[in-house]
Parts: sequence; C-alpha cells; structure tokens
Amino acid sequence: MHVTLPPALRYRDFRLYTSGAILSNLGTQLTTVAMAWHMYQLTNSAFQVGLLGLARALPRIGLALFGGMVADSGDRRRILMALQLVNCGISSGLTVLKLAGLISPSTLLAAAVLFAFSSSVETPTRQAVIPNLVGRQDIRAAIAFNSTQRNLAKIVGPCIAGVLLAVSGPGLCYALDAASWFAMLGALAFIRKPLQGLAKARASVEALLAGARFVARQQVIFAFMVLDFGAMFFGSSIALLPIYARDILAVGPIGLGLLYAAPALGAMLGAALLSTGLRVDKAGRWVLMGFAVYGICTIGFALSRLLWLSLPLLAGTGLGDEIGAVLRSTSNQLLTPDAVRGRVAAVNGAFVNGGPHLGEFESGVVAALGGVQLSALTGGIGAVLLVAAVAMLPKVRRFTLSGALQLPAR
Repeated sequence: MHVTLPPALRYRDFRLYTSGAILSNLGTQLTTVAMAWHMYQLTNSAFQVGLLGLARALPRIGLALFGGMVADSGDRRRILMALQLVNCGISSGLTVLKLAGLISPSTLLAAAVLFAFSSSVETPTRQAVIPNLVGRQDIRAAIAFNSTQRNLAKIVGPCIAGVLLAVSGPGLCYALDAASWFAMLGALAFIRKPLQGLAKARASVEALLAGARFVARQQVIFAFMVLDFGAMFFGSSIALLPIYARDILAVGPIGLGLLYAAPALGAMLGAALLSTGLRVDKAGRWVLMGFAVYGICTIGFALSRLLWLSLPLLAGTGLGDEIGAVLRSTSNQLLTPDAVRGRVAAVNGAFVNGGPHLGEFESGVVAALGGVQLSALTGGIGAVLLVAAVAMLPKVRRFTLSGALQLPAR
C-alpha cells in the first residue's frame, strides 16, 4: 500500500525539525499551564496571573529587533541549540526551587521574564528556518504543518498538565519541561541542510532597523500584523482560564487542562485543512474572516457558564485564529527576502506574541476591576470591531497568494 506524505513531510530535515519541536513544545505547555495555576493558587488574584503575561510581553517586544538581527547575522543552528540549553536551565531551576519550597509569585514572574528573553531570539530564528527546510512551493504547507504540531502540543500538553497538577502539583511539570528541550537539541544536530541562505546580515544599527523598515513599506504585511496584535490584545482570555476553571465553571485543574487544550484543538483542525486539501488563494478575505470568527467565539465564551458549551467556543477561537495566522504567516514568507527573514519574523513576533501576552495582562486588569466575564466579553467585542476596521483597506481585502507567488524569489 502506497502512503502519500503531506508535502512538507517529504523533506527529511523538516521531519527531523518537526519531531524535535513537538516534544519541546509539549514541555513548554506543561510549564505554561503549571505557572498560571501555581500563580493563582499562591495569590488568588486575576491581576497577578495577568502579570505573567506582562512579564512575557515586555522583553519579547523590547528585544524583538535585536532577536531578529541575531537570527539573520548568526548561525541559526548554533543559536537554536544554545537556546535549548538556556531554556532547560530555567525549567530545571523552577524544578529545584519547587522541591525546596522556595517558589513565590516573584519567582514565577522572574522565570516568565527569563523565558521571554530567550524566546525573543528563539521565535524569529525558528520562523526563519522553515523556508530553508522545504521547497518554495511547499512553504504554506510547511507553515501549516508546523502550526499543526504546535497545536498538537497545546492539546496534549495542557491535558497532561491538568492531570499532573491534580496528582502531584507543578513541580513534575517543570521537570518534564526541562527534559523536553533535549529533543529539539538532538533534532538540530542531525539536520543536514543549512538553516539560512548564503547572505548573512552584518550586525549594525542599520541591520537592526532593516526588518522594521521593510514591514513599514509592505501594507499587507503591516496590516496583518496589526490585526493579529489587536485581536489577541483585546480577545485573549488565556489569563482568565484558571479563574474560569476554579471559580466560574468549577472544574478544577483537570478542567483547566481541557480549557487550555480546546483552542489548540480548533487550531489544529484549521492547520490540518490548510496543510492538506483546502485550497485558499484569496488570503486577505480568509484572514479577516478567521479573526472575525475568533472574536465572535470569544464573546460566546465570555457569556458561557457551562463546560460543554465553553469548550467548543474556545475551539472556535482557535480555528479562526489559526486560519488567519497560517495565511498571514505564509503571506509574510512569500513577500520577504531570506536575507531579512529573521528580522521581519522578529517584528512579526513582537506583534503576534506581544498581543496575546499584553492581552493576558489587559484581561487580568479588567477582570480585577470589573469582573472576569466582563473582561472576556469586552475583549471579544474589541476584536470584532478591529476586524471591521482593517477590512476597510482594499489592498488587504484583495490580497491573494497567487499574486505573491508570481513575485521573484529573493
């Protein structure tokens, strides 16, 4: 029986990269869920949980341009391998401190900041290597498949974390995360292809700003980044999930794991469709539609007090977000030369990762002032209004992937 692999998996090095990424992302999800639950258990404060998002956002935004320059000027393989060891050290530190009974809210905030410093370089570097592992015609499929594996980790990881939190607490989550970084380290060691083009940027102020200048000249790329940032800033309910799990839905840590996993389940469905059979050309319209679905489902989740209703609504947010995110990322890669790809990915990361993390802080602040459900509701409404505003730009609405593919590779 002949088995036909998805386009991206026909490349050996991409298969290696993906296998390592799955395990490292799985460990990351264990720690993400454990830190949020741990913080809420220590403080009983939505504001303090929101501070974790702020601690993650500020370094990632502030160091975005620097991280992109590093990704374009250094050896991407060595950069990623070094960062796996750094992340392992942070997770190991949390494990030791938990065993010693020394973890406080400030410890969790410090760990979030350290992870964010590492991520400010790792995220643009990871994004930049994907087009170097597959053919140009398979970039969209590779991005979608890479997103699928991330979402698989976001489904399985929180579910495992929920069980571990119920049985043994956050310490084991931190320990398993520490071990998971070695999977990516091993995969990087066995990849044969170069993880960047021949041209490398020279570190300079000009090189530092090149990515931001390129994005500013590209209306479609810039509009997509603003849309992603704003939708996640207003609509992100991630910081509220521990409060929903314990105080509104009364489902405990196992239910918390399900709430974290639900958006990823919807996102994995969207990524699977885009990486296999679904043909999409009018990317502008699909991106707008995806983020509109995200905002509407967020509004529904805000009003729900039933687990069986909340889970599909959260899955809907993941589906809408993923459709928008994959097509937006594909558009970015097709429109961006390899020589500045890391720096553009860094600017993109400042928007894409800064939005959710700042959104976590915004959600925590509004929840502390006006209640958890009001925070989620106003966030969803804000996301829908932003989509309507961006939809007024004709160049964004009419953008197509076929038009981008006709541009020469650079």
